[in-house]
Amino acid sequence: MRRHRRTEGAHPLPPSRERGAGLAEFALVMPVLLMILFGIIEFGFAFGRSQAIAAAAREGGRLASLSSTSPTEVSDRVDEALGSTTFDGPPVVSVDPSGGCLGREGLSVTVTVTAPHRITIPFVLDRDLSLTGRSVFRCEG
Repeated sequence: MRRHRRTEGAHPLPPSRERGAGLAEFALVMPVLLMILFGIIEFGFAFGRSQAIAAAAREGGRLASLSSTSPTEVSDRVDEALGSTTFDGPPVVSVDPSGGCLGREGLSVTVTVTAPHRITIPFVLDRDLSLTGRSVFRCEG
């Protein structure tokens, strides 16, 4: 019958050295995790602002499809629809054709809303974007 010998110490390193190894691994992984976290947050802000611009363009397009609406009223409606959404610069609203739907029943009107946005991820990315929302509606009488 064979007897198995027990080996002394189940861990190859003493506990104090293991803690140091874990701390070193954490120090190596933490910057990468922080960059990923900041990236998720920044792209979340960009996506939310992009959705707000698309919704504002739809609101402006609905109003622009009426023949009695001026481009200034459309711009005011877009600003109202954007509400408290902040951008890195003022949003630009364009209505095509510039006269709106007056005398164009059956044709279409396009409202485009563009706003600047800056994405900043420390040590990785620092870029200016242009977020755009566009809507096309048929002119009504």
